[in-house]
Formats: sequence, structure tokens, C-alpha cells
Amino acid sequence: MSAIDFEIKGIGKLIKGNIFFVPRYQRPFAWKDQQINELFVDIKNNINEEEYFLGTIVLTKGEEEKLEIIDGQQRISSIVIFFSAVKDFYEDKKGIEALQFDYLSRYDRREKENIRKLELSIQDNEFFREFIVKNNKEIAEKRESHKRIKNAFEICRQTISKLLELNNDDPNILYEWEDFINEKLKVVVITVPSDANAFTIFETLNDRGLELAQIDLLKNYLYSKVSSRRLDEAQTSWIELISKLEDEKLVLTYIRHYWIHQNGFIRLKNKELYNDIKKKIKSSTQVITFINGLKNDGDTYLAILNHNSAFWNDYDTNCRNYIQTLNYFGLEQYRPLLLSVLKEFNKNEIAKSLKLILSWLVRNLITGSLGGGSLEQAYASKAKEISDRKIKNTKKLYNSLKDFIPQDKEFEEKFKLATVSKHKFARYYLSAIENYHRGEEDPELLVNTNPDSVNLEHILPENPGENWPNFEEEDVRTYVKKIGNLTLMKTKENNDFRNSAFSEKKEKYEKSELWITKSLGYCEDWTADSIRKRQKELAEIVIKTWSIKV
Repeated sequence: MSAIDFEIKGIGKLIKGNIFFVPRYQRPFAWKDQQINELFVDIKNNINEEEYFLGTIVLTKGEEEKLEIIDGQQRISSIVIFFSAVKDFYEDKKGIEALQFDYLSRYDRREKENIRKLELSIQDNEFFREFIVKNNKEIAEKRESHKRIKNAFEICRQTISKLLELNNDDPNILYEWEDFINEKLKVVVITVPSDANAFTIFETLNDRGLELAQIDLLKNYLYSKVSSRRLDEAQTSWIELISKLEDEKLVLTYIRHYWIHQNGFIRLKNKELYNDIKKKIKSSTQVITFINGLKNDGDTYLAILNHNSAFWNDYDTNCRNYIQTLNYFGLEQYRPLLLSVLKEFNKNEIAKSLKLILSWLVRNLITGSLGGGSLEQAYASKAKEISDRKIKNTKKLYNSLKDFIPQDKEFEEKFKLATVSKHKFARYYLSAIENYHRGEEDPELLVNTNPDSVNLEHILPENPGENWPNFEEEDVRTYVKKIGNLTLMKTKENNDFRNSAFSEKKEKYEKSELWITKSLGYCEDWTADSIRKRQKELAEIVIKTWSIKV
């Protein structure tokens, strides 16, 4: 076996002297504005230094002397994008041609075609070729990664424009940057022979202190455990998974939730997820089963995130509405439980379970009886029990949750004291209570909570001024965000009289179409006792609004 080659080289020189490709299973272009800006800040701050270390790049030799990028795609791609942008600022035709030849593509007389310096993975390759290499700015972005490539190009243009502006449009500043990138912006290049285990090298770098994305560690570990005859199958399934979810952060979140629903609670921090997968998945067959499972359940997970998904066409209409309501809160801890329910319960049980999970979520938000971490562990525990077929229907799920779900008495008592800081949550609570009072069959489902049409009204204003002599400053802090002090108003009306005295507000309340607001017209005055009394009356309704009967 040939030795592994280590070399320290300027990244620009590395690009000039080689042809690269990103294997099709690699993630798409992932750098966002922050990483691109940080790269150029580093160059600007170190341009006069003897050298600046950019990190480690791992390559292996592919066919026709092309180098396969195992690690380093983002850095190499970003430098290529930079030089593509520099071309737009050169007026010298030969200078433009030289940049094209050195960093983007060169014409092969024998093959009679342009050979690109860099080919990206299957998700980005066409867009990168047209937009960056061929300068075709009319091509449409079809993926989030395409938008990131375009944004990176625009940041490069802005950086170059600012450089020229600060240097009296002297093009020599661009030549200085090119020299620095070629000679002094150093990377450690590790070239792995084709018969070496590149995936093991990748992980070894992480163990030696190189910070790598957990998603890349996972992928490379899994590939390292697949037999050579099934590697293509694993890579194809991985590509399908990435293509479905697109966003790298979402992919990692999904993998964690998928793992939790089968194996119980695990964290991302300190690479707990990665280490647990390594401990439990060791054979080629296990890897294939795991990746195919991820791919196959990806559509179900996406449906949990999107109530408009066609996935819900085959389910009770309320399922779609429950998903919309759950997503309104912007939380994700319950997703492993939903994944298990959707996979293991029949359709009738799914509708009932979604209703139960929503009531559980709201009751916990009001009571705070389980902290975020404890609540997530409770969801994870039940998700695994469903996956293990220990819980087979909603009634059994509820019976197993009695220690976790706040029961009616606790919910009512905590509601009497509840303060709500998030306006969107308060709008939902009040809208659901209004729905129950109107006799709606499913009052807990999301209704119009758009602040452009219905807004949250603080009866005692947040900044009361002279119109509210009954309340001291400390009273305002105590009562202004109590649920009993909140109601719903059309946005324009709310803006017109938000700091008015209660006597003025009362006239508007009496004209409201909403019971929850109209009923305020019966109050003679608005005091701390009024707030407590109203909140107590609302508390008597909430146990029926978010019922846990199954």
C-alpha cells in the first residue's frame, strides 16, 4: 500500500495545480454568509503575515488523476467562487483568461472541451458549473444550497468592491490577495492512496482535535462500516435522504429524532448521538438498514413539519389541523413521539393521539411541570415504547402518561396564576378558549392568530400612563401579562386606543364579536381583583378546551 502523503501548501496553489471533484454522496455547499465573511476577514487581517493556517484538507486519488475531496469542499469551493467574482473586476482580457485557466476551467485541446477545476456533488454540480464557472447568471436556483452559492458569490463581489474602493481602485490589491491565497493561505493537504481507508483517516483527524461537523462524522463512519459491494447502495440512499431534507441542520435533527424514537433519549452535544450510533451500528447490514430506514421515513418526518403535505390527504382532516397547531409553537421535542405514532398506530388512533399530544403540550406550557429537558425525555421514552410495540393505542399511551401530563385540577390551579410573555402563545390560548365558548367541536385547533388581523390586547396597558391611577408601577409588572389581563382585538382598533382609560376601552369591548372581549363590557372598573376574577373564570374553561379524555 502506498504511503499517505502530507504536504503544507497554499490553497490557491493547490487549486491551480489539480482537478478536484466532490463525490456524489457528499453534502451540498453548506457555507452561509457568516462563514464566507469570516474567511475574508481572516485574509484581510493576515494579508501581511508570512502565512496563515486555514486547516486540513483530505483528498484521495480518483480516476484520471482527479482528486476526490473527502474533507475541504467548503474551503476549496469558496476560493474558486472568489476568483470567479474577481474576473468581473478585471478589464484585461488576458488577465481574465488567466484567472479562468488557473482556478475555474481550462480548455483541453485533445478532448476539445473545457475541463473544470472543481466538480461539486450531484445536488450542486450543474448550478455551480453554470453560475460560477460559465458566468451564466440567468440560471435559476432550485435548492437552498444554490442560494448559498449565489450569496457567497455576492459577498465575494462586495468584498472585492470594498477592497478596490479603499485602495483608490488600484488593481494591485487584487494581485496581492491572489499572491497571499496562492502562497501564504496554507492548508495541510493529506492525500490518501486509493487503497487506504479514507473514512478512517477522516475520523482520526477529528480524534486529534480537528472540529468536524457531526453529520459528516456520522456519514463517514457509516460508509467505513459498509462492505465495498454495498457502498454504492448506502451512498445512493444517503443522497436521497439529503435531497429530501436539504438543510444540513434539519438532517442532523431528523437523524437524532429518528434514533430517539427507536432507541430512547440522546443528546447532540459532546457527540453523544454519534457515539451511540457507533456503539450500536457496527456491521454492513446494520448500516444499510439504518440508512434505508432514515430515507424511507424522511417523508413522514417532513409531514410532521408541514400540515400542507400531501401525506395528510389520506388522514382525518383534523390530523392536518393538529399538525398545524403543534408547529405553531415552534417546538421540536415531541417529534420523535409523533414519528412513532405515525408509524405504529392506525389512522383513527393517530387523530386521537395528536389531540392528546397537543393537550399535553399546552398543559405543560402553562404549568411548567416538566422542564424542557425532562419533557423531551418523557416524549422520547414513550416514543420508544410505541416503537417496541409496548404501547399500541391512544388509551394505553394516555395511561402511561398519567405521571407526566398535568391533570385537570393542577392545570386549572396553575392557569389561575399564569403569566404569558409570548404574544403568539397568548393569542392562541385566548382564541381556543373563545372557540370552546362558541361550542366548537375541536376548540384547541389553531384559528386565525395572525397579528395583522387579530392582535393581543393588554386591558391594563404595558405603559399605562396617567389613565390608570389604580395601578402602581409594581402592580403593572405583576399583572400586565397575566392571562386575565389579556384579550383579543382587531389590530386597527387595538392600535387606536391601547393606552386609553378603561372607560373608553370598555365601549369598544362591548362592540366586539368575540365573547372573550365583549364580556369585559360588564365590568364597572378594571382592578387587580378584576384580573384575578377573570383569570379564575377562564381557568374553569381550559380543562375542557384542552381535554385529555380519550
